[in-house]
Amino acid sequence: MTMKEGLFIVIYGINNLGKTTQAKKLVESFKQAGLQVEYLKYPIYDLDPTGTWLNKYIRSNKREKISKKELQDIYTKNRFDFQLQLCQKLNEGINIIAEDYSGTGIAWGWTEGVDLEYLIETNKGLVKPDIEILLDGERFLEAKEENHYFEDNEEMMQKGRLNHLQLAKRFGWEVVNANQEIEKVHQDILKIAEKRIKEILEENSKH
Repeated sequence: MTMKEGLFIVIYGINNLGKTTQAKKLVESFKQAGLQVEYLKYPIYDLDPTGTWLNKYIRSNKREKISKKELQDIYTKNRFDFQLQLCQKLNEGINIIAEDYSGTGIAWGWTEGVDLEYLIETNKGLVKPDIEILLDGERFLEAKEENHYFEDNEEMMQKGRLNHLQLAKRFGWEVVNANQEIEKVHQDILKIAEKRIKEILEENSKH
């Protein structure tokens, strides 16, 4: 990879930890540095047919009866369906700051009882992020969304948190404490991004 291509940065974490706030603050920092950058949130809800179906499913009281495995297959397909557009943006030099991605599907699918290795295998072939950051901490419950598939189940949220941490160890995600002042969280994320950019530049100079 050369820095002529865009960086793909993903922020993970359970719901209500300020992921959107931090992703958008990182976008603003990139803009202030004069870099091309876009914010992206997975799943891509306006992508037919998977995105619109998922949006309705997770926010409805009357949900279709499908298995947890089938549900995760739809999330995975949504990521693959958007991959061409993602690659085009990165190849044009646009940096992408994404809220959630494949690690999200693996973590939540595993939390709901889908086989972990199956989830990892079905997500192979997706673009690998340059930087993956896990926000970890206690949820800000004032941000909870009513009738949301995940957010009303505190026990599942706590199990999901532990599974995110296990995946962070397995895949080498950076972990940032989400229960700090918003600006402190942002600075921690910036340090990780700057360190990785420096490493990429050093790698490129050797070739």
